[in-house]
Amino acid sequence: MRPLTDLRAVLDAFAARQAAERVAAGSDKKPLLTAFRQLQQAAQTGDHRRMAVADRQLHETIVELADVPGLTESWRAAADAIARFHLDTLTRCWPDLTILFEAHRRIVDAVLAGEPMAAEEAARQHLDAVWYRLAELGAAGTLPDDPLERACTYLELHLTEPVTLAFLAGQVAGISPGHLARLFRERRRTSFTAYVQQLRLYRAVGLLTTTRESIGRIAELVGYADASRFAGHFRRRFGLTPREYRQRYAGAGGS
Repeated sequence: MRPLTDLRAVLDAFAARQAAERVAAGSDKKPLLTAFRQLQQAAQTGDHRRMAVADRQLHETIVELADVPGLTESWRAAADAIARFHLDTLTRCWPDLTILFEAHRRIVDAVLAGEPMAAEEAARQHLDAVWYRLAELGAAGTLPDDPLERACTYLELHLTEPVTLAFLAGQVAGISPGHLARLFRERRRTSFTAYVQQLRLYRAVGLLTTTRESIGRIAELVGYADASRFAGHFRRRFGLTPREYRQRYAGAGGS
């Protein structure tokens, strides 16, 4: 099953990149926003079968938005092949479906922002997270082989927790802190600290535009102990305060 899910991950990552490029060029975002709202509604019901359908629809919407000849057919074939496994792992790994819904935010936010590299990376790591969840539940041989991918997937799942480079390198990636730091610089083209900050800020964007949580609560939900520090990082990244960003864009993702 792992080769088939890896194929699905490759197709999803490629589709997310192409979809972000299409959005940057002016393609309509409404179908993706609609699919994301439907995913949220499915998560709120707690029905895993309904969630599996909504999850597939969201990813298929991204594939269709990519508008690459032959991609939709190839993606559907891969998705059909792992459909039973997908439902089983969804039920096993995410008893709380709101967590799974939140796990999609980074993909959707990156596509909507028209940022191809961020969208591609988010989509690839999203499916890696399934294997990490299985590993945490005791399934053998499920972690990504690549140490950087293991580290990035762990961060996606534990973003609200304080994670040091030393812990991530030794306990997750299985390499030295210096080696992991080099991998972030060489392959993600940023430092470990900047990468974590980027993950947190993109998740904050999703929460600002699709929930009514307070700014302080959102800061906590994305791993900031200090709301003022969160606001400062957010403004430097997006050119707006969190409140200004919500006022300008909340209608796009509405909850």
